[in-house]
Amino acid sequence: MNRVCEKCNAEFDPGKWNKQFCSRKCANSRGPKTDIQKQQISAALIGRPGHSMNKGKQLVPRITTQCLCCGIDVVSRTSNPRKYCSATCWKTQAGGYRKGSGRSKSGYYNGIYCGSTYELCWVIYNIDHNIKFTRFESVIQGNGIKYYPDFLLADGKTIIETKGFENPETVNKKTALAESAGYIVNVLRKDDLQYAFDYVTNNYSSVYHTLYDDYKPIYNYKCGYCGIMFSKDKKSKTDVVFCSRKCAGKGHIGRKKSL
Repeated sequence: MNRVCEKCNAEFDPGKWNKQFCSRKCANSRGPKTDIQKQQISAALIGRPGHSMNKGKQLVPRITTQCLCCGIDVVSRTSNPRKYCSATCWKTQAGGYRKGSGRSKSGYYNGIYCGSTYELCWVIYNIDHNIKFTRFESVIQGNGIKYYPDFLLADGKTIIETKGFENPETVNKKTALAESAGYIVNVLRKDDLQYAFDYVTNNYSSVYHTLYDDYKPIYNYKCGYCGIMFSKDKKSKTDVVFCSRKCAGKGHIGRKKSL
């Protein structure tokens, strides 16, 4: 049974909720009709905290730590404590050989730590071609900069630095710092490392992180077509999983015929 909107007097279906207004517009614009209603609403709102009263209120637990660079106190959430007070302090400490410091897939190859798959391919190529090198185990400091180079060649002077992406200005400052200390710095980016990528792909695998010493696939599955067991790093989003593109093609054809 239709009813009349209390705002615009239009007829409408109130539905199961027995609505009083025909639309949200009418509901939001109805307003109090008399001065008495206005006074009642005003009295009911007295003492209620508004948005302005909540400014600055800490809604989640906080923790106070010290900046690892300058030592000043830093207030942050307990679930995600901050290590540095600012981006400036972070930049003076960031980068270089610190295990697990980056977001790339890291691990050990022949006992040598690799902070990324770029480093891994470079290491594999040099080991296989008998090029001697070591990790740069110390830090170069100066002018408020801490530089942790990647590798050092056998001559003891040549630094090899592999880079995915980093601000060129930051890289230049670190390079200048190392050169002022008597080192020669070779910065290798993606294009410079293509020879190493090609070598590893052709001789080992194109899935570079599977070459780490301690690599173990996370998920085990049974192929939905040939029935063999195989492993994957990522969790499958489907119930039926195939070990190869060939099995996937044949498996899907078989499922369509059965349907």
